[in-house]
Amino acid sequence: MDQIFLKNDAQKMYKKGDVIYNEDTPSFGLYYISEGTVKIFMTERNGREVILRLAGKGDIFGHGFLFGDRNHNDSAKAVEETHCHFLDGNEFQHLMVKNPELGVEIMKKIGKELNFVQGRCIDLIKKSVRERLACYFHYMAKNHSEQNDKGTKIRLQLSREEIASIIGTANETAIRFISEFKEMGLIHEEGRFFHILDHDRIASIGRIH
Repeated sequence: MDQIFLKNDAQKMYKKGDVIYNEDTPSFGLYYISEGTVKIFMTERNGREVILRLAGKGDIFGHGFLFGDRNHNDSAKAVEETHCHFLDGNEFQHLMVKNPELGVEIMKKIGKELNFVQGRCIDLIKKSVRERLACYFHYMAKNHSEQNDKGTKIRLQLSREEIASIIGTANETAIRFISEFKEMGLIHEEGRFFHILDHDRIASIGRIH
């Protein structure tokens, strides 16, 4: 499936902070990330962002049109330099007719996304803020990190506000628990980058099996 998107010439580079699309704007097709990371979020009436997920290399997003939605029900913004391929909805439907296996692969990706979002909803209900923060660091270490001489470095520079949005808490609460994790020796902060120092304890706190 990846080759179908990569063959498409409609590729665009987004700088960190660039908006790819906004909530309630028309949905015309699928986006595929070949490099970088995009945050998918909704905006509350008071202007506060609620981050639904981080989409990375190999992920698709913006697929509301597949379910009959004319407009996006979320927004998308690059959180680092990101390269996206765009596949128009009409072209995608034509490809689906010619290649039914493509539809199966797309549904698998969407199903994986829905399972992730569902898991986040369960965590918000059943886990404490401390546990959710541990889950956040575990996820980032697994999906958005690189190894160096100090261990596992999370390469994305997310603000405290963004972290709070991801784990579903207030900024002040997120800051307090981040400080607690540093005091416990679980993480180290260098500039705006976090290093994971104790994967096992973080997994244990987050009740990750």
